[in-house]
Amino acid sequence: MNAGERDELLIKLYLVSMRDSGSLLNGVLIKSVGFGGLEYLPIPSNVPKDFYLLNNADLADLASTIGISKAGVFDKSDVYINGSGFSLKSFSAAPPALVNHTARPGFETACRFVGVDIRELDKLVDSYWDLRFKGIISEDVRNSDINSPFKDAKNILKPILEYFLFIGSGRGPSNYSADYILDYSQPHNPSTWHILDPSTAVDLVWDRLIFSLRAKKGMPSNYDKETYCKPNAESIGRWTQYHSGDYRGALHIRAHK
Repeated sequence: MNAGERDELLIKLYLVSMRDSGSLLNGVLIKSVGFGGLEYLPIPSNVPKDFYLLNNADLADLASTIGISKAGVFDKSDVYINGSGFSLKSFSAAPPALVNHTARPGFETACRFVGVDIRELDKLVDSYWDLRFKGIISEDVRNSDINSPFKDAKNILKPILEYFLFIGSGRGPSNYSADYILDYSQPHNPSTWHILDPSTAVDLVWDRLIFSLRAKKGMPSNYDKETYCKPNAESIGRWTQYHSGDYRGALHIRAHK
């Protein structure tokens, strides 16, 4: 398992341990921890609580024993705490993604749902490519960069980001939407945990966002702009440019520490 998958299992185990010991999260007693209507089982009494010392195999075995698994790729919630869905975002390794590599058709889905005109987003992507080809920005551009074409477009991007954070993916709304985000840098240390709700999440991470237009992930397999002819070809091609030896048209948005 990668670092993010390991952290997800760890924080779920610590949440179960907090439930079992009658601990508080943000001043609220944790009474329930589970997923999909199923409560995770209690942690066996003979298991030491320093789960972060376990190797990957033993960690996975312990998690499986009490019913913990990784959430599905299209699930917005990773765990339910006291009946509310939480999306888990780890800052201990790579910057967590707000929007995984998604081509323009997926953003069309999001824009339709939240009532944003996709053409406003097109203008931002056009500006990104203009700056990229001029060498003013690189593939990754931070909102803290004065040259970021996205930094002054919160009115356009905020509802789109809220959709991808809490509601769904480019395929549509999730069966397991999220009510909150729980971000953390150390899954075994609750003092590094922060709970964000939809009204504040985007504002709090805005200056830490990183935007990228990428190849491969999120793009059709072996994509070629000249020969790709499926029904979504025009939409995908609208954002896609050939740069650094590949067609790049999947927008990836993540947050650094």
